Amino acid sequence: MNGPHRGQTQVPPGVQCFVGDEARRRRRIEEAVVSVFEGWDYEEIIPPIFDYADVFAGGALAPKTYSFIGRDGSVLALRPDFTSLLAKIAAGRLRDRPAPLRLYYSGEVVRFEPPKAGAQSELHQMGLEHLGGDARAADAEVLAIAAECLERTGAADWALALGHVGVFNGLVEGAGLSAARVELLRERVEAKDAAGVREALSGSDLRVSTAEAIERLTALAGGRDVLQDAERVLAPSSAATAALAELRAVIAALDVAGLGLRIAVDLGEVRGLDYYTGLVFRVFAPGLGFEVGGGGRYDGLLARFGRPLPAVGFMLGLDRLALLLDRQGAGATPAAAAAEAVSGKDLGRALKFARERRAVGARVRFGNGTTP
Repeated sequence: MNGPHRGQTQVPPGVQCFVGDEARRRRRIEEAVVSVFEGWDYEEIIPPIFDYADVFAGGALAPKTYSFIGRDGSVLALRPDFTSLLAKIAAGRLRDRPAPLRLYYSGEVVRFEPPKAGAQSELHQMGLEHLGGDARAADAEVLAIAAECLERTGAADWALALGHVGVFNGLVEGAGLSAARVELLRERVEAKDAAGVREALSGSDLRVSTAEAIERLTALAGGRDVLQDAERVLAPSSAATAALAELRAVIAALDVAGLGLRIAVDLGEVRGLDYYTGLVFRVFAPGLGFEVGGGGRYDGLLARFGRPLPAVGFMLGLDRLALLLDRQGAGATPAAAAAEAVSGKDLGRALKFARERRAVGARVRFGNGTTP
C-alpha cells in the first residue's frame, strides 16, 4: 500500500481538531462564558478526565460511557459528563466546605454515539453546578447566568425552554405502571409523539383523566398561556400541580428580572438523564435544529455519594454555541495582529531583540527561513 495508513493522517469519526482561527474563535467564546461564571462568584474546578466507572452508572449515562481496565484491575471510564463527577467531588474532597458550593468547569467529555451524520463523541462543555442553598433562588440564579452567557457571546434570537420533571413524574407515580412503560412514555413525551403516548398507555389501568394529561404534555409547549392550560389539564394530580406551581414561581422571578421575553414553556421537557428531579431547561435558537445547552435540578444525586444536598446546574456546548454564532454572524473574532519578523546572523542578538519586543507585547516570528 502506498502512502501512510489513514490512521496516521485522519482522526477517528466523532472527534475534532481545531487550528488557527477556528481555535482562536472557540477560545474567545470560552473566555466570554467563563468571565460570566467568575462574575457570579463561581469557583473553577478541573476534575479528572477519567474516574471509576461506577461514578457514571446511571441508566442514561452507562450505555454512552467508554470504559477500560486500569493497571490495578479497576474498571475506569472516561468522563461522559461533569455533573456526576462534580457531585462525587463535592461529597468527598470538598465535604468540609459549607454549602452552597458554586463550581464551574470547561472541558471535554467523551460519549459513545451511534454512527450518524453530525454525531460527536468528543464534546467541549462549559457549565456550572450550584450545590446546596435555597432551591428557588438557585434555580433563578442559574437561569440568569445562562442568559447572560448567551448575551455576552453575542447570540441572538435564543430562548430558555423551561419545564419541570415533577409534572410528568407526578402523573405516573403511583399509577401502577412498570418501569419499562414509564421510560417508554418519557421517551414519547419528550419526542412530542401523542400517538406514541396513546400506544404506550394501551392496555393500562390508568385513569382516563391521567392518561389524557400525559398525552397533553406533548402539546403543552409555547408561550406563557401554556401555564393556564396546564392548570386545567393537571388538576387531577396534586403532585403535578405542585410542580407546576414551582415552575410558575421561577418564571415570575425571571419576569421581574427582565428575562420574560426570553422564556418559553415546555412541559414535555422531561430530559434524558435520569438524575433530574425538578426544573429542567434547554437553550434553543431558531434554525439550529438542536439545543445549544441545558440543565436542571438534581436533588438526589449527591446523596448517592454520601452528602445529601439539593443541586442545580447547566452546561453550554462550546461546539454548538460556536455554530450558532457563526450562523448568526455574531461576535466575529478579530484577526490576529501581524507578526514582526525577527532574525539575524548573530543568533544571540536576534533572540535578545525578540525577547525585548515580546516584553512590550509585540507578536514576533523568530528565525530565518522554513523547514520542509
